[in-house]
Amino acid sequence: MSERSALFRKKLEGNPENHLFRFSLSQALFEEGSLAECIDELENCLAAKPEWMIASLLLGKAKKEAGRTEEAAVVFEETVRMAREQNHEGPEEEARALLTECRESKQ
Repeated sequence: MSERSALFRKKLEGNPENHLFRFSLSQALFEEGSLAECIDELENCLAAKPEWMIASLLLGKAKKEAGRTEEAAVVFEETVRMAREQNHEGPEEEARALLTECRESKQ
């Protein structure tokens, strides 16, 4: 466990409903390679805030990294939709590129 993930675990103990702390923990877990826990935390974030585009993008990346390519593709499709609706061109382009990678890996 990294210092960063330990820090956000501690912050969440004191404030378990703080989804910014939960998202920061998920980022640390992704960097550590703790993908299953990262995915769980991101799904929790998105259950509370379904239009959280950056959390959706990271969820897709974590699922892709974990080898759950078909699930990742579904998440990236949703991320593209959110990014377009929220006028975030950079994340939309990134999600589209990752979606293409997922689709190509199935062929």
